[in-house]
Amino acid sequence: GKMADILERRGELDEALRIRREEQLPVYERLDDVRAVAITRGKMADVLEARGELDEALRIWRDEGLPVYERLGDVRMVAITRGKMADILQMRGELDEALRIRREEELPVYERLGDVHAVAITRGQMADILQMRGELDEALRIRREEELPVYERLGGVGELANTWGKIADILQARGELDEALRIRCEEELPVYERLGDARAAEITRAQIAELEELLAR
Repeated sequence: GKMADILERRGELDEALRIRREEQLPVYERLDDVRAVAITRGKMADVLEARGELDEALRIWRDEGLPVYERLGDVRMVAITRGKMADILQMRGELDEALRIRREEELPVYERLGDVHAVAITRGQMADILQMRGELDEALRIRREEELPVYERLGGVGELANTWGKIADILQARGELDEALRIRCEEELPVYERLGDARAAEITRAQIAELEELLAR
């Protein structure tokens, strides 16, 4: 299983999937370890999703993961699994159902558990969907009022910068270019530079250049 984790991170998805399917899963099945079986099947679904096999990945989460966690009474894993299903539905363009799952079946669990970080992440995922549906005002409100304050309290500087970047995306889509540029320059880029995240910094610089070009027209 650890070997498969590493292969997956290296992008060797076929071999990672083979190990999960042929060398890891059968052992847990013989041991009748239902939780380990469900976890392994979930990791197989992650690989299938990365390979673009969305229907099979969704089937595994829905038919082979969710029922196990429900029987075990593991409410957090039920919520996580429903979130995985919503991820796939969102990728397939089924935005209404993905949003419904986030709002009605995932978010309430994290709220009951008092997991403020998971609540903020889920609200951000809801904002992603709303933004895709063109509901920019509500997406912006969630980012500003329900996501940013949590990351500020928790000190999650990377998540904070990422959220500021998504706010800038919305402002740019609404034509508020000056404020979008200010956020990129003052709230987002300096964080990535401090964190040494060269890729995120490069992307942000390209977005700054795009905004400056738009403002110069």
